[in-house]
Amino acid sequence: MKTKNIFVIVILVNLVMFSYTEAEAKDGYGKALQEIFSVGPTVDTKTETESFEDGNPAVEFFPNDVKFLNMTLKDCIVHAFENNYDIKIAHLDPPIREKEITVEKSVFDPLLKFTGNRNVSEEPTVNQLLTGGVGVRTIEITEFKRDNNTFSAAIEKPFETGALLSLNFNLIPREFIDPAPFQPLNPQSRSFIELNLTQPILRNAGIFYNRSKIYIARNNKKISLLQLKQTAIEVINNVQKKYWELVKAVEDLKVRNKSLERAKDLLRNNRIQVKVGTLAPIDVLEAEEGVAKQVEGVIIEENNVENKEDELKQIMNLKRESILSDASIIPLDKPSFEIRKVSLDESIDIALGNRPELLVQGLDIENAKINVKQRRNELLPKLDVNAGIRYSGLAANSGHSIDSVFSEQFQTEFFGLTFELPIGNREARNNYSKARLETTRSIMKRSRLEQDVIVEVRMAVRQIKTNIERVKASTKAKELAQERLEAEEKKFKVGRTTSLEVVRAQENLAIAEGRATNAIVDYQISLGDLEAVQGTILAKNSITIEDGKELK
Repeated sequence: MKTKNIFVIVILVNLVMFSYTEAEAKDGYGKALQEIFSVGPTVDTKTETESFEDGNPAVEFFPNDVKFLNMTLKDCIVHAFENNYDIKIAHLDPPIREKEITVEKSVFDPLLKFTGNRNVSEEPTVNQLLTGGVGVRTIEITEFKRDNNTFSAAIEKPFETGALLSLNFNLIPREFIDPAPFQPLNPQSRSFIELNLTQPILRNAGIFYNRSKIYIARNNKKISLLQLKQTAIEVINNVQKKYWELVKAVEDLKVRNKSLERAKDLLRNNRIQVKVGTLAPIDVLEAEEGVAKQVEGVIIEENNVENKEDELKQIMNLKRESILSDASIIPLDKPSFEIRKVSLDESIDIALGNRPELLVQGLDIENAKINVKQRRNELLPKLDVNAGIRYSGLAANSGHSIDSVFSEQFQTEFFGLTFELPIGNREARNNYSKARLETTRSIMKRSRLEQDVIVEVRMAVRQIKTNIERVKASTKAKELAQERLEAEEKKFKVGRTTSLEVVRAQENLAIAEGRATNAIVDYQISLGDLEAVQGTILAKNSITIEDGKELK
C-alpha cells in the first residue's frame, strides 16, 4: 500500500510541475492502473502470470511488484461462498441441529444397568430366636452377624406410546447368617426375574406427545437450513453490491482521468496562445486551477477505488497471507442497461413464497402449535397401568437358584393402577395458556413480516423504475454537456468566451459522465436487490443448498 501511495505522489508532482511525458488514453481499469503505478524508475522486470488451482482467478504481475486480479461477478460470488465467515458459521448449524434430532430420538433407546453390593453387618440383639440361646436367666446382649452379596441387572426400554418395559434380574449369590438355628439352608442363594410394564393412559400418553420433541427438533433443522439460505442471500447481495460499487468507483476514476486530460490539453493550448500573444496570462491561471481541481478529483477517486476493493475483499475473506489479498481487483463485468419489465404483484407473490424469513416463521408457528398440544396433554390427570410377572428361586448355591427361577415353579403375577390428580393444577394450566399466547404471537409476527416483505418488494420495484428514468435522464444530460463543451471550445478558439467557461464546461461534463455511469451501475444493483427481496437470488446465481451438505 505504501508503494501505491509513493507512485500516486510521484505522478501528482509530475502533473503539477507539468514535466511529464504524454501518453495516449487507454480503455479499461487495468490499463489505467498500470499507467498510474508504472510512474517511477524504469525496472527491467519481466511480466509474469501465475494461475491458481481450485478455480481461483489468475493474478497478473506487472513492474514494481503491482499485482492485478481479474474477476467477474460470478468469480467474486464463488470465492465468497468458499471463504466468507458468515457462510461458514451458518453452514455448521444444520449438522448441529441434526445431532439434536438424534439426541431426542435417543430417549427411546434401551438402557442396561448392572448393580453389585456387598453387605457385612454385626448387629446387637437379645432375640434368642436369632442367636439360638436357651435357658438363660439373665438378659444378655449378643452379636448377630449377617454376610450377603447381591447382584442385579436390568434392561429398560421406553416406547413412543409412553410405556416403559423393564426386565429385572436379581441374585443373592450367597447369604450367611451366623448363628442361624432356624436357617437350615445356610449359606443360601436367592434370585428372581421380573418383567414389568407401565403404560400411561392419560397424561404423558400417546405417540404424538412422546415424539413431539423430535418433531420440534426436525423443524429446527429446517429452520437452520432456511437461515443458511437467508445468510447466503445476504452475502450474495452484498457481493454484487460491493462489486458494482467497485465498478462505479473505477468508472469514476476513468472519468476523472479523462477530465484531467482535457484540462491539461486546455492548459497546453493556453500557454501556447499566451506565448504568441493571443491570450492573457489570466487564462493560463484559470486553466492551471482547472488542472489542480482534476488532480484532486483523481486522488479522491483513487482512494475510493482502494476502499471499495477492501470492502469486496472483506466479504470474499481474502486471507492476509494469501497472494490474492494484495492484488488490485480488476472487475471484468461492465454495467449494461437493458430495460427489464417488472410486475409488482408478481414480485410480491414470488417473495411471499420464497423468502426464508417467512418460511422460518411458518415453522416457528408449527413448533408453537406442537407445544400447545403438549401442554394440553399435561392438563390431564395421571392414570398409569402397571402389570408384570415374577419368577423366584431359592437354593444352596447360585446355579441351583437360577435353575429354580427358570423352572417357573414360584410365580408371582401383579397388576395395578395409579391415579394422580394435582389440586389446582396451576402449573399445567398456566403453561397451556402461555403456549397458546406464544402461538398467537408467532402468527402475528408472521403477519408483520409479510407486511415488511411487501414493503421491501415495493421499494425494490420502485427503485428499478426510478433508476431506469435516471439512466435516461443522465444519458441525455451527458450528451448535452458534451455538446456544450464542444460549443465552448469552438467559441474559445474564436475569442468569444473565456477559458474559465471552458473549464466549467469540462467540469460539468465530468459530473454528467459520472452521473450517467452511476445511474447504470445503480440500476444493476437495484436488479440484484429485487432478486434478494424476492428470495430468488440463489437460483439466479445457480446456487443450491440442500441439508447443509451441498453448497456450490
